Amino acid sequence: MSREAAARTLLFFLPTLVFIIALTAPGGDYAFRTGPLGEVQPGSLPYYVAVENKTLYLYSSPYAPWLYPGALELKLFYPTKVAVFSTCGAVAAGELGGQPGAYPVDVAVPPAFQGDCWVNFTHPSGWRQAVLLRVRLVDWYPGASERAVVELNGSGWQFLQVGQDGMLYIWERPVVRLPVAGCVSVYNRSVLLTEILRYVEAAPNVVPPVYVPSEAGAARYGAFIHLEGPAKLYIYGAPCLSHKPLNATPPPPLRGRLGVVLPTPTGPVFDQAEVNNTAVFKTGLRVVNYSVAPARVYKLYLYTYSTPVGMWGAVLRYNFALTAYLTTEISLLWPEGARSVEKRGDVWAIHTGGATYWVYSRAPPRTICEPPCGVPAGWADPIYVVVDPTGRWGGWPSVLSVKREVLQPWRP
Repeated sequence: MSREAAARTLLFFLPTLVFIIALTAPGGDYAFRTGPLGEVQPGSLPYYVAVENKTLYLYSSPYAPWLYPGALELKLFYPTKVAVFSTCGAVAAGELGGQPGAYPVDVAVPPAFQGDCWVNFTHPSGWRQAVLLRVRLVDWYPGASERAVVELNGSGWQFLQVGQDGMLYIWERPVVRLPVAGCVSVYNRSVLLTEILRYVEAAPNVVPPVYVPSEAGAARYGAFIHLEGPAKLYIYGAPCLSHKPLNATPPPPLRGRLGVVLPTPTGPVFDQAEVNNTAVFKTGLRVVNYSVAPARVYKLYLYTYSTPVGMWGAVLRYNFALTAYLTTEISLLWPEGARSVEKRGDVWAIHTGGATYWVYSRAPPRTICEPPCGVPAGWADPIYVVVDPTGRWGGWPSVLSVKREVLQPWRP
């Protein structure tokens, strides 16, 4: 064979040989590469995850999957794809890659899983790497790094709210400030159904502030629990869970004697407020009816609310004018059909024919002035009302303790 013929043969044969090798090699076009195909390393992890070599010490929860976004990172040095799968379903099985670069891998530990779980990365060329997930099951809401633990003592149904500032409200009444604020509450190993309702100040520079429901403003996260003695409530700084709204009915009207007796040239007249402005707010748990009712010497800010537990409540706030009238009766709240009232600790219990009105207020619900006394002036203290037609409610619960707990990393 001449030299020229040999050159032509090589020019034809060598590209074909390279093509055949590239086509049949496990690594595809890059069978002639040098160095590792890629590497796997820990990615973005919360502080409560311990790492040791290629072992991650994670948590799981009984309430939902525990998500660790970007917990692992696959770095590829060549334009190829790698298969990914796990032995416990913590990683979505499939292929990852395409071009050189870093690819985050999300980890979602299944609910209540405990033990070892392998995450495997494989390539047809024979390259493979694995990461071990060692998982411990804890009674903790997934994804939260801290929680407030509130120990309560009481009986019957209680409606609790947590404000964005951490204030804990029980039946709308502020009780104690918590070290952690959030929308997820766990009680008796169950995640509670939660509502969101916003509040604004009806008037500036009033102490204590006059908070009323609104379409805007600071949110409170509310839920119902049933107490039978001491119990613990856990509050987590986590987003609200969606749920189907309950079929709550509007609250009944608050009928009764609300106002003061005023002297007139023709004799004493009871100054009864008249509602002229009403707004209705529907949450996932309640229906709230907010009204502003003016009278001659005061304006009443009032909202009532229904509940799914056979009870209802109200909050009243009076703003009296700066007058010098004398009166013989101050009825801040005297329900229609009221028969008697008794003091129980720091609340009054007003008994009617079909329910008991529990009233938390510094001033008595009703005062008969003999001799006449002065009509109140300025903003009166708030009045919180819980109406119990069942006869089984035990009053506002007491708060025994409040503390903050922080999730810590673990190792065997």
